[in-house]
Amino acid sequence: MCWICPERSGNNLPVTGFLNRRFFFVLLSSVTMSAPHTLLFAVEDYIARAGLPPKDAQDSFDAQSTIVGNLLFVSKIVFNPDGELFAVRGEELYRGPMPSNLSLDWFSSAKRVGKTDWDKFKFLLFDPQGNLYAVTKKGELYEGPAPSNEGVPWIYGEATKVGTSGWNRYDSLFFDSKGNLYGVTDDKLVMRSLTTNSADWWPYSNTTIGKGGWRGLSHFMAIGPDDALWCVDSQNGNLYKGPIPTKEDTNYLDTAVKLGWGYNAYRLMSFTVDKIMGSVMSCEFLPESGKIVSLIPELVQTQTYVNPSSSPVTHMFTFTKTLLETSTFSQDHGFTVPSGVEMTFTAVVPFIVGPEEMLTLDRSALRTWHFTKENHIPVTFSSTTEVEVPAGIARCMIAAVNKGEIDVKYRMVIRTMFDYETTLSGTWKGVNHYNLMLSQADYIP
Repeated sequence: MCWICPERSGNNLPVTGFLNRRFFFVLLSSVTMSAPHTLLFAVEDYIARAGLPPKDAQDSFDAQSTIVGNLLFVSKIVFNPDGELFAVRGEELYRGPMPSNLSLDWFSSAKRVGKTDWDKFKFLLFDPQGNLYAVTKKGELYEGPAPSNEGVPWIYGEATKVGTSGWNRYDSLFFDSKGNLYGVTDDKLVMRSLTTNSADWWPYSNTTIGKGGWRGLSHFMAIGPDDALWCVDSQNGNLYKGPIPTKEDTNYLDTAVKLGWGYNAYRLMSFTVDKIMGSVMSCEFLPESGKIVSLIPELVQTQTYVNPSSSPVTHMFTFTKTLLETSTFSQDHGFTVPSGVEMTFTAVVPFIVGPEEMLTLDRSALRTWHFTKENHIPVTFSSTTEVEVPAGIARCMIAAVNKGEIDVKYRMVIRTMFDYETTLSGTWKGVNHYNLMLSQADYIP
């Protein structure tokens, strides 16, 4: 007779065998890349568009941009330096990757990070370090980390009031890449560096760099590509790009370039960065930089044979067992995939060569991987071994494989939705099963 073997101690008798290698892994990203493209993001009514900023007056943003989403009932938008969108709808605040599909509801995939009071702010803006500044309609200025938990009221639980009054006098507020704050007030353009300790003094100690006509250009104002100042005239919708004024400048429009008209049709505008993945062009693993983190045996199958007779008997220890291994890719690098898109690629995978326990690549085994979905791989183990059981003995046969946890560097080349190519680097964390082993444990039943 036979049954599944209980846990028993006994002598391990290794038997040479063969195992098809299979892997469980998670990609963790520590990203290196060149600077991504700057994108112009604009909302007309509730339709959101994104595209490369226009280069001249004949370069129509409306014609060349891509419709990327629906932001119905959104009153404010702001992007952090990593390209993540924060949007106010009613009293609520949501955050998520830039929309990338008009047919899908962005709010269903975004995370709500504020439940109340977000309609009380006149301005939301990020500094280059990713700190959020918010100006209330009463004129207070708050600073804090980007909200991430709807259960923690941002004003009371995370932010600090750094300005007590007067901040609602501004028609526009924005930072440059060095952390200088710019604002339009009394039809003038002013600037000065901002620290939380001096925020209350900022309105009284800033420098006037534009003497007049700036309220009319405040429909949209931001520092864009090449550290130029971009403005939209609220009356005719003309879009301008020019050098950031200094205190000696008297007329920005004398040096600015007109890049188009009709941009006042967009009620919300912002610059962001191109971090929507279009495709994975290649993925290369670098086993020479990898390491084996741990090695432990993993049970595959056990079976016990009992021989109550006075003569030896022979059995065949035969098993076939299919396991389901899963794998996922982390996306902490900040690049996102358009909703509903199947982002797949093929690549070889690292494995441990036993018994030398060296890391290498199986270049004969290309596999297709999903970047956003959990990967499921069925794995089948099988063996047939003759087992002789002595008289009056119970013999438990145990099949196991080595399980090695490994870290291997990878290099992935991607192309973004707007045709920007970059390289992501990180660490591949995997589990490699190899070296099928059989052992036995005898006891007197």
